[in-house]
Amino acid sequence: MALQITKATDIKEEKGTYLIYSPPGIGKTTSIKFFPGKTLVLDVDRTTKVLKGEPNISIAKINNMETWKHWEEVVLDLTENYVGKFDNIVIDNISELERCLLSDLGSKGKNHGVPSIGNYQHMQFRLVNSLRYMKNLQSNIIMTAWEMTDLYTTSDGQQFNRSYPQLNLKILNNIAGLCDVVGKLTFNDEGKRGFVLAPTNSIFAKNQLDDRKGCLQSELIPAGDGVEGTKTVSKGSTK
Repeated sequence: MALQITKATDIKEEKGTYLIYSPPGIGKTTSIKFFPGKTLVLDVDRTTKVLKGEPNISIAKINNMETWKHWEEVVLDLTENYVGKFDNIVIDNISELERCLLSDLGSKGKNHGVPSIGNYQHMQFRLVNSLRYMKNLQSNIIMTAWEMTDLYTTSDGQQFNRSYPQLNLKILNNIAGLCDVVGKLTFNDEGKRGFVLAPTNSIFAKNQLDDRKGCLQSELIPAGDGVEGTKTVSKGSTK
């Protein structure tokens, strides 16, 4: 197939791909309330009760027992029937989805429910390929994840406590690399919540959509022109 070349000056604004993470209970699912437009939440960890009463949010529960087959069916259904139908599609949460896929595969094996090395490889390819498919849905793709920490050593021997999304380390960079934004949700001394969008030695983050180094919880996805059902939020950033 011949190359299709576009000038950089002709690139138009497109939907983004986001990975947001924090320890449980900080407010990842609550952040969905602030996303502008129509939102579909793929509920894996069953925490969407905090979204009760939100008029622009629809919820589809992912089978967390027979997950392997059901997730494949969900991704195919989205790509065949829901392209451009939602402004935002949220996987809540991808850390739990990873565990559900592994648990399902392990339950069908011969190791008393424990996933095999092959199961881990199958899971890794399925998650990465799923994200590739979903990036073609003409929607913002947002994945929530739990937070992991470890002691990270730089090439010159310095050590830092590092925070990063809870994903299998063999696909963490792959998933994060396919995202435009990776943000850590946190809060200040006054209890105001916001996202860290700039990487440091101790925080895994990135922002390839604009020059913000942080934003309020309500401002992760800026409200675009022509988006219906948008909530009005104030401008600001976390320090």
